[in-house]
Amino acid sequence: MPTQDSKAPAPSVYFPCMHAGLLPTRLAGVAAFFDPGLATASPESGESLYRPADLPLDQAALMAAIGQYEALEREVKNPRELDAFFSTRFEEVFPESSRGIEDALRDRMAPGRPKASRAGAVKAQLGLCLAWRMEEKILELSGLGGGVDRSMREFAENLGLSDEDADELPPGLLDGTGLTDKKTLAGEFSGPWRPLLDAMLRFLPGHAALVVTEARVAEAYAEAGLLDGSATTSQAGAFVPTPFADLFTAVALPGWRLLLGNRPRPESPWLDAQRTVLIPVTWEE
Repeated sequence: MPTQDSKAPAPSVYFPCMHAGLLPTRLAGVAAFFDPGLATASPESGESLYRPADLPLDQAALMAAIGQYEALEREVKNPRELDAFFSTRFEEVFPESSRGIEDALRDRMAPGRPKASRAGAVKAQLGLCLAWRMEEKILELSGLGGGVDRSMREFAENLGLSDEDADELPPGLLDGTGLTDKKTLAGEFSGPWRPLLDAMLRFLPGHAALVVTEARVAEAYAEAGLLDGSATTSQAGAFVPTPFADLFTAVALPGWRLLLGNRPRPESPWLDAQRTVLIPVTWEE
């Protein structure tokens, strides 16, 4: 299994990206990719994965649940419907109803009553797996588009078509598919990041730092004033290899604050701990 020992130090984990194919190139080799329990083959490029030991569902149960998602995937015609399905499932990670909060608080006060806690952990893991699967779909679409574009270019070359000849063909015949830009696809179909962070923090040890891979997260923190005064580049070296330390600003805050909350959530004790987030100083590729 391509996974880092969950009992060993896990100094840094990428967030929200969980696949090397979607990672900004200059961030490669900085951290481990979070594995919600679906990785089955050794990574081709040698990247490290981190699979927590306390995930509630094993791979067989996960595959059964994902199978239901795949069945829906085959039925929908518009990928945006999948995005909506994904977002709806993730909303369930937050126990925002009074009943959900009451169950979670009862669980916390009564260790012998783990039903609600396990249900919440299962929802969190499934949400992470849906995000993991969505990234796979983005990579699949990108690969498909790239293959079609290459075939059309080769077709034109084999026919000996010049630029002037191409102008005589029906408009758009030799144009690209528009599916090859992974960044555009990721922006189009990426799910909400806060529920993803909540779910990830539920399983990550307190000493693990999160390496932010998307500018939208950093922008949200900047707008919320989380980067004012407390951000520093000196702490990053404790979590990433020395050559990368100057690329990041480190921020340490409670999990609930990293979710842009204004107060702690008693029903979510995993958000009480101080967490370190590493944010790239610049986003230019």
